[in-house]
Amino acid sequence: MKSSTVLRLGLAAALTGLLAGGLPAGAAGTPQVTIGTASIPGTIKNFQVVGHTDLGNRGMNSPIALAGTCAYLGDRSYVATPRQGSGIAVLDISNPANPHQVNVIPARPDATQRELRADTGLGLLVVEDYSPYIGSALSGGDSYSGNDLQIYDIAKDCTKPRLLSTYDFNVRAPHEFFLWKDPKHPGRVLAYVTHAIYAPDLSVIDLSDPTAPKLVSTFMSPQQEASGLSDTVPVNNPTASQPASYIHSIAVSDDGTRAYIGNWDYGTFVADTSGLADPAGVPIIKPLSPTPLDYGANVHGNVPIPGRPYGVMVQEEYAAAGRSCPFGWLRIADMTDPAALKLAGQYKLPENDCDKAKAANGTFTAHNQTNFPSLTLLTWYSGGLRAVDTTDPNRPVEAGVFVPKATKDAPVERDTRLFFTGDKNDRRTGAMWSYPVVQNGLIYVVDIDLGLYILRYTGAHASEVSKAPFVEGNSAPSRYTAAAPVIKRTAAAAAKIAALRVPTLVHDPLPVTDRHGNAMRFVC
Repeated sequence: MKSSTVLRLGLAAALTGLLAGGLPAGAAGTPQVTIGTASIPGTIKNFQVVGHTDLGNRGMNSPIALAGTCAYLGDRSYVATPRQGSGIAVLDISNPANPHQVNVIPARPDATQRELRADTGLGLLVVEDYSPYIGSALSGGDSYSGNDLQIYDIAKDCTKPRLLSTYDFNVRAPHEFFLWKDPKHPGRVLAYVTHAIYAPDLSVIDLSDPTAPKLVSTFMSPQQEASGLSDTVPVNNPTASQPASYIHSIAVSDDGTRAYIGNWDYGTFVADTSGLADPAGVPIIKPLSPTPLDYGANVHGNVPIPGRPYGVMVQEEYAAAGRSCPFGWLRIADMTDPAALKLAGQYKLPENDCDKAKAANGTFTAHNQTNFPSLTLLTWYSGGLRAVDTTDPNRPVEAGVFVPKATKDAPVERDTRLFFTGDKNDRRTGAMWSYPVVQNGLIYVVDIDLGLYILRYTGAHASEVSKAPFVEGNSAPSRYTAAAPVIKRTAAAAAKIAALRVPTLVHDPLPVTDRHGNAMRFVC
């Protein structure tokens, strides 16, 4: 099987069985645009609410990480001093109908706990922080910069994470990261970290020894390098032949040989990461196409559909930040030839029409996607959680909708950029934002304002979801069936963790340059 024709995602016999059940590898036809259900708060179709907690109505919730009976919910705000409910909430989810907070990882001063991943087999929780003080005297130097990865041990008691190490990026703010777990060399773990400012655009950090993370590779987008511009230069700069940009999101195939990159102002492309898939390889990342598939500005990311040569692409806009309306929607990338991506079908909401979005006064942009062979679970800010049938990639169709409804006063803190008008006391729903995570057949998803929801999906292809022990869109490999292997902590890593007495601090060795300027246009 050649990688140029079929994307290798290593789902083994379990996924082979799913495909043999009648799922086509591709589908012929003319790409179409389909329209889903209007985003009316309280709408629910083919979902059931199993459990919910609003965490004391704190607001400003960020992504979720799951590890067995524990869930971790990040804090989207930048706190100089603690606020009500600030920090990473640690939840007991042993009874999904009654999720409740049992601990907290205190908020870092002047930083946002914006990205989280956890893995039960490895016994690790990885937290990404970044600071609002990019490039100022308040970040960098020998002290904590606010831009880092923190690695915690959760093997003994997931409710009491123990800090093992901090990888400090200095003034180079990370934005998102993808956690890849090597299926051929168990215990080997790489974090692909994107940077919204300062070169390079991507860092790859080896977390195989969680007490001593180390940099193993970097990558600079060819389009950004060629532009000669800093990230602070406006896209509509009349003197610029190309806009400034950065890599926003990245996904990595199960076997680690391919990366799917969302380049904010240039589009999406596939890169060869086989040198990183093999620990003895040359750790170089090479784009497979001369130019990306450009499907509009604020390109958020592209996550491959398992076992099929297609990917689900999204954009991101805010009502009162960035380029605003029109908001982004779901597009399918035909990646049959990874060197020449093509646009397949598209799925929109009625609120992708600007007049309807403004009348509803919300941000209606597709954000984070978690894919199954036939189904995508996708958070859509004020559009809620959407299930989209991708069986025919040229005609994706709506399979489920959940738009939560606010039942209390406005949260303690909220992001007012999500609304065209109004203030923080407005009771409108905030936004479904996180990558949906499926554990033991249930969907865990976070609303910025309204907290954690635990759902059961009952629509088309529900068996793909209900059989899954663990699937998420921002780590690999996922486990689509119970037969999929569990990657576990090595004896060597366990020994180093046991011997550690004081958490380690690792400073990024890269020199700090002004390659990307010193402020972001739009921090999402």
